[in-house]
Amino acid sequence: MGLEIKEVSKKFITKNKETYTLDNINLSIKKGEFICLLGPSGCGKSTLLNIIAGLLKPSSGTVSLSGQVVKEVGPDKAMMFQESALFPWLNVIDNVEFGMKMAGIPKEERRIKAIKYLKMVHLSKFEKSYVHELSGGMKQRVSLARALTLDSELLLMDEPFSALDSQTKSILQLELQKIWWETKKTIVFVTHNVEEAVLLGDRVIVMSANPGRIKREFKIQLARPREAQSVDLAYVAREVMNELKEEVEKVAKSEYDNDWSIEKSNILYDSNNNMGSGL
Repeated sequence: MGLEIKEVSKKFITKNKETYTLDNINLSIKKGEFICLLGPSGCGKSTLLNIIAGLLKPSSGTVSLSGQVVKEVGPDKAMMFQESALFPWLNVIDNVEFGMKMAGIPKEERRIKAIKYLKMVHLSKFEKSYVHELSGGMKQRVSLARALTLDSELLLMDEPFSALDSQTKSILQLELQKIWWETKKTIVFVTHNVEEAVLLGDRVIVMSANPGRIKREFKIQLARPREAQSVDLAYVAREVMNELKEEVEKVAKSEYDNDWSIEKSNILYDSNNNMGSGL
């Protein structure tokens, strides 16, 4: 059994006003599937991820993992954020072991697992280094290793590569594909970037502008490992982008002057007609 999201809505009350962030989300995710949530800013992608993690409660509906309703955080769900959230007073291997230590795993066992996953993210020789000695990409690889050590059934990733330079991001996207293939984990990955979603996902779930609803689902039937420069990937990404274009325009019109139009903007395309990363 996998992850089941049934009729999930989320509303927030501010100044006696109800605002829906998510509206009636229904989604079934198979065990071992890689799902990318894609949508404009404010559509509730991260809110949905936090509900799946048990960090937030839905206003209505349910989330179930392996047949059990998700009511709180737990070791069956690991999460990676935009920032690495590492402890600067701990070295790399102690950061990787931290979650296992909190879970009461014996020292010898957690050291063996930490070494295993540091090898998987190619950071073995930095196990004694401290956070300030690492690049941004290395910090995210440590964070990924830490998430993997708990052997959680579900890995939730909230734009983990968004702050990285393009070269580092490309390397980590390739590494993540390999790690997912080796571990067979179920991954739900939030992104603004169309190309990244198509590169990584078995399915791309396009969400509408606020309140977030599932607008369309794309099955990505491209061979792995995928490369960003692939012509086939670019073709599929353009299809996805065309679906997303209307939702991006809705958000932009609410935030920009009245004379703004998507045709005048480079939000979706750069000067070479490549996909922009600002979605």
